Formats: sequence, C-alpha cells, structure tokens
Amino acid sequence: MRCQARRLRATVAVAPVPAAMLAAALVLAPLAFVRLGHALAGELADAISTEGVADGMVLGPALAAAVAGAAWAAALPERPSLGHQISVAPFDGVVAVVAVTVAPVCALALVVLPSLGAASLALGGALPGGSGSGLALTGASLAALPAGACAAEGWIASARGGPARTVLVGCAAAAWLAVGATLGAAPLGPLASTGPALRGAVPAWAALSASSATGLALALTWLVLAARRPPARASRVQPTRRLVRGRSGAVTTAVGVILARRSDVRFGAVGAVAFGVAGLAVARIASAPAPAAFLLGTTTALLGSALCALATGGALLAGRWLWARAPRGAATVARPAVLVALVGTSAPVILVGVAAAAAAGATRASAGAVAGVVVAGAALGVVAGSLVPWVPGAGAQLTTLAAFAAIAVGVSLGVGLAAPRLVSAGAPDPLVLAFVCASCLAAAAVVLRDRLERSDR
Repeated sequence: MRCQARRLRATVAVAPVPAAMLAAALVLAPLAFVRLGHALAGELADAISTEGVADGMVLGPALAAAVAGAAWAAALPERPSLGHQISVAPFDGVVAVVAVTVAPVCALALVVLPSLGAASLALGGALPGGSGSGLALTGASLAALPAGACAAEGWIASARGGPARTVLVGCAAAAWLAVGATLGAAPLGPLASTGPALRGAVPAWAALSASSATGLALALTWLVLAARRPPARASRVQPTRRLVRGRSGAVTTAVGVILARRSDVRFGAVGAVAFGVAGLAVARIASAPAPAAFLLGTTTALLGSALCALATGGALLAGRWLWARAPRGAATVARPAVLVALVGTSAPVILVGVAAAAAAGATRASAGAVAGVVVAGAALGVVAGSLVPWVPGAGAQLTTLAAFAAIAVGVSLGVGLAAPRLVSAGAPDPLVLAFVCASCLAAAAVVLRDRLERSDR
C-alpha cells in the first residue's frame, strides 16, 4: 500500500491542476447523479410494472460491473512480477492478491461508490420499492464485479491449459443461470430478486441480503482462484516482419503493432466482444425494445475495448527512449497514437453494433449517440492512461481505471450541464456532439504529447 500511495502522490505532483479538477468533480458528481436518478425514475416509473423493465435496470449496471471485474482479474500481476523478495516470501498467494488489490480497490470505490449510491438511492426512492431497493440495486452492481473476475479466471485458466479450473467455472456459471431461472431472470442468477424489489414485489432487505451474500462468496472465490492461477505459458519468439515500406504511416503502424501485441489489450478486445454479445442476447431474451438491445450491447463492449486507449500512454512511455529521438518530437507520435487508440477502441464496438443492428434493429439517433460515446470514451481513456500510466501490476492498472472513471464522471457532469444550454440556444444536436468529440480528441493529443515531452527531460 505504501508503494501504491507513493505512486499516487507522484502522479498528483506531476499534474496538480488536473488532480484538483478531478477532486472537485468527484465532490460534485453525486449531486449530478442524484438528478440523474430522479430523471430516470420519471422516465421509468410508469413502465416499472412491465415485465423485463426492472430486470433490465439491474442488468445494465451489472454487465458494466462484470466487464470491470474481468479487466481487474486480467490486470492482476503474477507472483514473480511482484519482485524477488516478495515472490519468494513464505506467505500464501491469497495474501499477495489482497496486498496488491486493497489500495486500488479503495481508490476505485472512492470514485464510483458515491455516484452509484446517489443515483441508485434517488432512483429507488421514486419507485414502488423505495430507497431500500436502491441500496439493493447498488449491492447487485457491486456483486457483479467479482462475478466478472471469476469468469475471467476461467478464461485465463482455459488459455493456459487448466481444464479443471475451466470446468469448475463453467459449472458455477450453469448453477448461476439455474438459480436465476428459478427466480425469474436467468442472466441475473442470485441477483434476480433485485428487479422485483424495485417493483415492490419483494422486500428490499431480502434482495440486499442476497446480493451482499453473493458478492462476498464470489469475492472469496475469486481470491482463491487468483492465488492458484496456472502459470503462464512461455511465449514463442515471433519472426520479424516488415510492415511499412517507406515513411508514410510508419508511426501509426508502429503504435498499432505495439498495442496489438499486448496480451491485456487483446484480452480486453475479446472480452468486449463476448460481453457485448452477451448483453445483446440478454436484451433479446428479455424482449427489450429495439434501441435497448443495441445500446446495451455496444456500451457493454465499450467498457472492455477501452483497455486499448488506457494502455496507449503506458506503452509509449515504456518506449520513450525511441520516441525521444524522433526527428519532429513527441507531437509526431501523439496524434497517430490517439488515432490508433480510437480505432482499437471502436473496432469491437462496431462488430457488436453491426450484430445488434442486424438482430434487434437500431435507430439513427441511437447509433449517433453510441458513436459519440465511443469517440469520447477512447479520448478520455488516452487522457487517463497518460496522467496515470497503464503499467504492469494490478495496483497501477486499477488506479488508472479509477482515474478513467473520475475523468469520465467529471466530463459527463460538464457536458450534462453545458450541452442542454447549447441545444436550447439553437445549436443542432449533431453539431454539439461533434464539438464534444473533437474537444475530447484534442485534449487527448495535448495531454499525451505533454506527458511524452516531460518524460524526455
């Protein structure tokens, strides 16, 4: 924890003004999310009794939390990477996992929990289930976090030749679906009682107890699985290939290859497509309206594909000895890197979006909204990964995720306050969306260039 706190202090010392702005945004964000909760309650109050609506309200944040949990598990460092003194120390692997995750989890909870709790309480207070059902919704979202981490452990064990671990996680997933089907919502598993609690059909304390017990059991299960993860296979030496002939596109191609060869970026892309398709399938099973399935699938995929943007800054900083000798400086690298991050982030979302549009349909407005969110999300991911570089280690990477969440909350707060005023003043919606996206991309290029230039001094 001292090492992680020291890194955080160094990051704040490097960029004190953005850190102060983020702190202010985190203080104000719960107020904005209270308004968001009331607005959602006003939209959904009349439809809450409709079959599938309440379950969809639980499923959306639960899928997002599951994606975050999978990224959390993928970011966990192997024991040898903790250093020679720690890796050979005589303590159990569970202790090592707890040691490298407790501080980043506290930081992430400080960023996410106040806003999530404020929105859930405001939403539940305006629904038949009352404020207690809002707490149950928060508990269900948090319980999905270790569920995604356990699913990622099964995937990692399968890739490393651990069939017993894969079968165990598969049986647990089948039991999850069976329990959910018994309670009326198979994808939600033991969390399925949260939807009826929002409708007032089930006591809120029962749903909160079920989500709390589920989250605790899954967290303990993940600790055991992560502590006994099969060792990684030795990587094979890849032959050298010439990808670019001439100078045109050399920097862009180099950054793209560097990111594509990272295992965490590839894992995030595959997980994004898998979770996006799962979100689409769940929305179709729940008979959600046409835009809902498209929106759920694409936004869930974005949460996983954002790893490409988050890793961009750390990958370039690791190779700063090369970029520092570029003839035209860091600006030559920063702009193509932002473009590569945008392409890498949007590619899985496009795949899921095409499948969702073909299977469930989509409107032009929903497609435009998703496009804007993807562009802004990729740009903000580059900003977060530049301010708090995505480097090996669960502590550093979870801190980067916390910074990304804080920046996203702050920007969402600012856009939510300014955009309606611009629209009411007569600005067209597409023009406002384009302005927000262009501003985010420009900010990403400037922040990344500044970080590269300062690292060369």
